[in-house]
Amino acid sequence: MKRKQPVSKLRPTPLLLLLLLVVMSCGDKPKSNFSGDYVIPKTETFEATTFENTQRVSSEVLNHLDGYDENTGTYTFSGSPSMIESLKTGTVVLFEAHSLRKIKAIRKENGKTIVESDPAMLTEYFKDATIQYEAPISWTRPEVAASKVTFGQPIATIAMPLMATLGDEGLGVKFERELKGWKVTFELKPEAGEKLNIELTAEKQHVCSIKAEGYISSFTSNASIVIENGTTQQFSYRNDGLEGEIELKFAAVGLGSEIAYLEIPAQIERTILVEGFIPVTLRLKANLKIFPEVAAGSSSQVSMKLAYNSNLGFSYQTGRVQPSGGMSSENAEQTGDCNTATAGIAGMGVGIEFPRFEIGILGNVVVPYLVLNTHTSSYLSTGLLDNRPCHEAKIKYDAHAGVSMRFLGVLSINNDYKLFENEKKWVAQGSHCGD
Repeated sequence: MKRKQPVSKLRPTPLLLLLLLVVMSCGDKPKSNFSGDYVIPKTETFEATTFENTQRVSSEVLNHLDGYDENTGTYTFSGSPSMIESLKTGTVVLFEAHSLRKIKAIRKENGKTIVESDPAMLTEYFKDATIQYEAPISWTRPEVAASKVTFGQPIATIAMPLMATLGDEGLGVKFERELKGWKVTFELKPEAGEKLNIELTAEKQHVCSIKAEGYISSFTSNASIVIENGTTQQFSYRNDGLEGEIELKFAAVGLGSEIAYLEIPAQIERTILVEGFIPVTLRLKANLKIFPEVAAGSSSQVSMKLAYNSNLGFSYQTGRVQPSGGMSSENAEQTGDCNTATAGIAGMGVGIEFPRFEIGILGNVVVPYLVLNTHTSSYLSTGLLDNRPCHEAKIKYDAHAGVSMRFLGVLSINNDYKLFENEKKWVAQGSHCGD
């Protein structure tokens, strides 16, 4: 089977009004969640030839899907859809706008059709393919309201609607939970001008308070996949034109040396529908990292801001991954006091991973993370031996990409690539820091 499609703008059809996103509920029973908004590519290219032992199941047939367990690959269909019953063992099946699996068994149970399947790679379905798209990702209120939001742990996530805030602030996402002894609040709010505002706070009893505030802009998601004779020749992904700002503030007293990595179990999800049946899902997350060395009787505080314009991504070709893009027009500044009081050496560092993107194709994660990490710190060495204290503040920002190529048929490849790294320091007047 061969199908070619020139570059064009995909027009909405009734098919595109169905968004099939599957999540696990807190119980043992799989649950399907349906939403009504896809991101439509501005331009796209699709030319492909499939292997013989493949099949494509339409979104209309998936209307009969009662449940899907992603961990076991078990589909439960209501009744006896003829298209499903005709599938044969060993066939690689592309379920439109949903998943790609290899059929293991089909049976009838309590009036339903049960399909058991194993994972399949994109290179087992397409013999030759060129798949490319350019899609705008915006943060207007209607678009954010149509996104999928999940709260919970990876093993048991819950699909929940956006939480409405009071007054004229419009829709937003808010998460509050205690994580590793920290009281954490994570809030996302869309703003006129296609900005998505973030506020992340963490407090630990009466000894530490951390606050991160900022935003990210709309941007363009670009991807390209080239498969020849069942082998991936090229794969690239890039977020272009992403502007942002993040300000980190912290104050701590006698926190000790406890290092904390707070993975925020909340995410917002947008899905791009390529060629009307291949979903590319972007999940936006945030994490907080804390590196204190504040002894009893000591304190540390600082406030810093980073504003930036970025193009972040990478490309895979002939067995190698090459980082691409970088930052432009970045501006790092100290916005508040840099105070650290101690009788010895003390200080504190705080990092926030935002934006942190995860990208998946047909339910398979191909980019575990494309992340910008901003780290601020304030440290003081009193120079007890020579009475020459060093007091400095520092902001460091770097970007990393994780790449998982198994779904594209590449089984051995490094999974972490540094895209760039920059640093700026501020030294208090009268300090002797040796550099």
